[in-house]
Amino acid sequence: MDRSSVLGSLLALLVGLAIGAAALTWWEGGRQNVEIESLKVRQADERGQVQARIKQLTDELNSEKQRREALEQVVQQAQSGKRR
Repeated sequence: MDRSSVLGSLLALLVGLAIGAAALTWWEGGRQNVEIESLKVRQADERGQVQARIKQLTDELNSEKQRREALEQVVQQAQSGKRR
């Protein structure tokens, strides 16, 4: 093998590596975009679930506050009735 064929082989190898790296970058970029979109959908679903849970807990808390206030009124009425 003479020097020019070795240089030609090395050049072909370098061009092949460059094309392969570009193809890999393109492939991975597309795959990552699909993963990102999937994660966005999952995040939106989870956010909806969390918001629903927050609303449920807020409603329960408000119900408990109303119940406590009603009980406090009953206790106050009972105490003022005993004083008479």
